[in-house]
Amino acid sequence: MKVKVEGVLADDLSKVSLQVDVLIKDPKEEEFRPPIGLTHPKYWKLKNLEPEKASALQIQYSGVHRKQIRKTIREFDKLHALEVQD
Repeated sequence: MKVKVEGVLADDLSKVSLQVDVLIKDPKEEEFRPPIGLTHPKYWKLKNLEPEKASALQIQYSGVHRKQIRKTIREFDKLHALEVQD
């Protein structure tokens, strides 16, 4: 499993929004992929959702715990704070 956090800067440069993506990989697979793919029963529901809700559904179906997400976001915040200081 791979949790990816990306900061997206607002148009007016006043705020950074975080985008969290979770990717999974079965042992026999070579590449990481989203938990909800074309063959998943929730795929079409996912396509009709707003981006934030779609992301939440992907995280839910990935099996990653909220604690892991919070930890990843804290690590991102620490790295971002170091970059701002430079």
